[in-house]
Amino acid sequence: METRYGKLADSLIKRIKQGFWGIGDYLPSENNLAVEFEVSRPTVRRALQNLEENGFISRRRGDGTRVLADKPTNSFNYATQPIADLLYGGGAERIVTSKKSIIADEKLAHQLDGKPGKHWLKICQHRLDQKSLQMLVWGNVYIDFRYQDIQAKIDDYPGFICDLLEEQHGVVINEIQQVIKPISLTKKIAKIMNVEEGSLALEMTRRYLNSRKQPIEISINIFPALRSTHQFTLKRTRQSMEEK
Repeated sequence: METRYGKLADSLIKRIKQGFWGIGDYLPSENNLAVEFEVSRPTVRRALQNLEENGFISRRRGDGTRVLADKPTNSFNYATQPIADLLYGGGAERIVTSKKSIIADEKLAHQLDGKPGKHWLKICQHRLDQKSLQMLVWGNVYIDFRYQDIQAKIDDYPGFICDLLEEQHGVVINEIQQVIKPISLTKKIAKIMNVEEGSLALEMTRRYLNSRKQPIEISINIFPALRSTHQFTLKRTRQSMEEK
C-alpha cells in the first residue's frame, strides 16, 4: 500500500515537471501544503524529504523550499531510510493496556537515559497480528513527562507516537538511536506472549532524540524469535551541497 507521503511526493513532483513551480520558485509553506492536500505536517515533511533526496528541491532554514530541478539528480549516497523504515509490527494492531506516571529508579534509569529521579509517562502496549491474533510485540514506551497530555489521544492515534508529539507540541525528532540485543524470555513475559519460558527473543530499544540530543521518547520492545524478522532498507540519497 502506498503511503500518504509517497502519494503527496508524487503529486508535488508532477507539479514541478508540469511547470506549476519553475526552477528557482519557492514552494508553499508546510502548513499551506498540509491544508491544500488535507494531510498532516509530518506527512508533508516526509514528502518534501523525498523530493530533496532526489534533487528536486533545496530546503534551508530561514530560506524556505526552493525548486532546483524538474528531474531527479544522479548524485547519490547510501543511507538508511527515516522513521518510516523503523516500523515494527507492520500491519499489526497496537493495543494500549495502561498509562501511568512514574519516577525512574536507578535500574530503570540505566535502561533509559541514566538519570534517576526523572519523571516519565509510561505506556504499556503490545501489537497483535490481525490474522492470527498472536502477540507480535510486547513492550513499554516512556515519554518525557512534559508531554504527558498526549495520553488522552494515544489509544486511538493511528500513527507514530513521535508524530503525535510533533502535532500536539511541535517537538521535532532529529535522531533515532536503535539498539537490538538477543535475550531469553522471562517466565512473566513468556506467559503474557503465550510462548515457552526461556525461548529466544530480540529486545529493541529506541531513543527518539530532539535537536539537543535529549530523549523525548524511549521504547523498549520485545519480539519473540519465532514470530519475528528484522528488515531494513538501504536507499540511495542525494549528496548534500555541504558534502560536495
